[in-house]
Amino acid sequence: MQQYYLGADVSKGYADFVILDSKKQPVEKNFQMDDTFSGHCQLYDRLDNFYQNHPDSKIYAAVESTGGYENNWFNSLIKFQSSFDLETARLNPLGVHANSKADLKRNVTDKISAQNVAEFLIAHSEKVSYQQEDYLASLRKQWGFIQMLTKQSTQLLNQIEPLIYSANPELLVYCKDGMPDWILKLLLRYPTAANLSKAKASSVAGMPIVSSPLSQVAIPTSKQTLHI
Repeated sequence: MQQYYLGADVSKGYADFVILDSKKQPVEKNFQMDDTFSGHCQLYDRLDNFYQNHPDSKIYAAVESTGGYENNWFNSLIKFQSSFDLETARLNPLGVHANSKADLKRNVTDKISAQNVAEFLIAHSEKVSYQQEDYLASLRKQWGFIQMLTKQSTQLLNQIEPLIYSANPELLVYCKDGMPDWILKLLLRYPTAANLSKAKASSVAGMPIVSSPLSQVAIPTSKQTLHI
């Protein structure tokens, strides 16, 4: 099996690519693709043609970490692994720069940078960690977002209890087993005991979630709070 190395130099809105053989000779000369849906499809077609011309081959591909601009290309290459014998890595640009500096390369262009990435894969294969397609990545990201929201919700509820104690402590008796939704609705309209004491029972009972019996209790107790 022949081994080839795909280097990508990612810029804002586009990327330059090159494919080298194990002797660091270009097999596919530099080509540039826009960071668009069409550009990623063209990259797929380019790789498809390459594998048709080199059926018994494996490509090791890499992009440099560039503050997130590489993510689209990296994710596409990961997805392409389901169609091609392809390994994909994300490289630290400091290592690539040090390797090119050791080769006494001074002039740096997008094309040369793409070749530097590919040459780093050849020269330092033991330092490269290739990643496989993660089918659950989007679900993990969504779950992390839900966990963050849950944590923020808990923090906010912990902060609101002392505020209720200051503004209308009589309402805390209804928060022994957690924060009821009707308390939050009530506070949005009547944030303090003074506000609630002036409210009509019918207006409070007409609010979503707040029942008539609760309004009959909440208003009088708020009036009592004002005299404490």
